[in-house]
Amino acid sequence: MPRVFQRHGDVIEARFEPAEVELLRALHEGIRTTLEEGDEDDPVIARLFPRAVADDDEEDAEVRRLLRDDLLASRQAGLEALVAILDRCEPHRGRLRVDLVDDEPLLVLGVLNDLRLAIGARVGVEDLDRDQIPPEDPLAYRLAVMDHLGWWQEQLLVLLEPDDPTLEAP
Repeated sequence: MPRVFQRHGDVIEARFEPAEVELLRALHEGIRTTLEEGDEDDPVIARLFPRAVADDDEEDAEVRRLLRDDLLASRQAGLEALVAILDRCEPHRGRLRVDLVDDEPLLVLGVLNDLRLAIGARVGVEDLDRDQIPPEDPLAYRLAVMDHLGWWQEQLLVLLEPDDPTLEAP
């Protein structure tokens, strides 16, 4: 499977399969809806907005009250920026190509992280035994998507921190 992200000088280029762009758009829509309509009991909301103060409910509620709107707005802006990036994609040899400029690689990295966290929270990944999930189970597909997004994150991290010896090229 070809790499999605590659560096060309100062530019990081993304080359997506058309199905990958559609997947990102669908994930965008799902998480956008969850952010707008989800409540504190939703596992995705709980994961994306974790407790700020572990042992003090009142202090945690106050910190959340002060930060939640800004965090929510930041996550929503990142999702919308991802869609704007996808809208710039141009056909190139059967794939869709776009250059990530300025802070867009970091923005994409953050959105990919949010998408992975949301999928993991929704499927309860911490309580799963992956070896017990048959390939035909719809859960297997969700886990594969989560892993695929993680692979993209690894690619971006290597390109953003090329001198970090703890990161290996995927």
